[in-house]
Amino acid sequence: MAGLINELLTILKEQTRSYDELLVLSREKRRVIIENDVDMLGKITQAENSIIGQTQKAENRRLEVMDNIATVLAQNPEELTLTKLAELIKGQEEYDELVELGKTLKATLDNLKEENDRNTVLIQSSLDYIEFTVNLVRQAASADDTYTGTRKQAPGLDKGFFDKKQ
Repeated sequence: MAGLINELLTILKEQTRSYDELLVLSREKRRVIIENDVDMLGKITQAENSIIGQTQKAENRRLEVMDNIATVLAQNPEELTLTKLAELIKGQEEYDELVELGKTLKATLDNLKEENDRNTVLIQSSLDYIEFTVNLVRQAASADDTYTGTRKQAPGLDKGFFDKKQ
């Protein structure tokens, strides 16, 4: 049983490191979005995808270890959480480390979610601005009153600014 708990602790440490890396990248991504550095945004996204792949593998291993622990403890694997596991191993030497890792992981994930939410708002604002700009260009391009095809002034336009003598 102690071997399974130690394996779980190792996986949780690995996941925490990965999520910390994602948090750093997410903060960098915010700066890059604000500066509109598309090339750097692409590089950050590639790095994130690589870390997410590693995190997914670690998560699959964590689920497998949690299933094994649930079997040893005669618990339903679907209901065995870190908090419940900590309660079940209270008094063992791994207890404090498990509780601390759980808290650290939760705090990191909360920070990552907040950062991702901020980035989502920034990206949505950028997309809204782009859509607004495209609509303005379309409206300007479809307007009839800028050029009539003859040498006559378009209806509704007064003499232009540059036509006046100063």
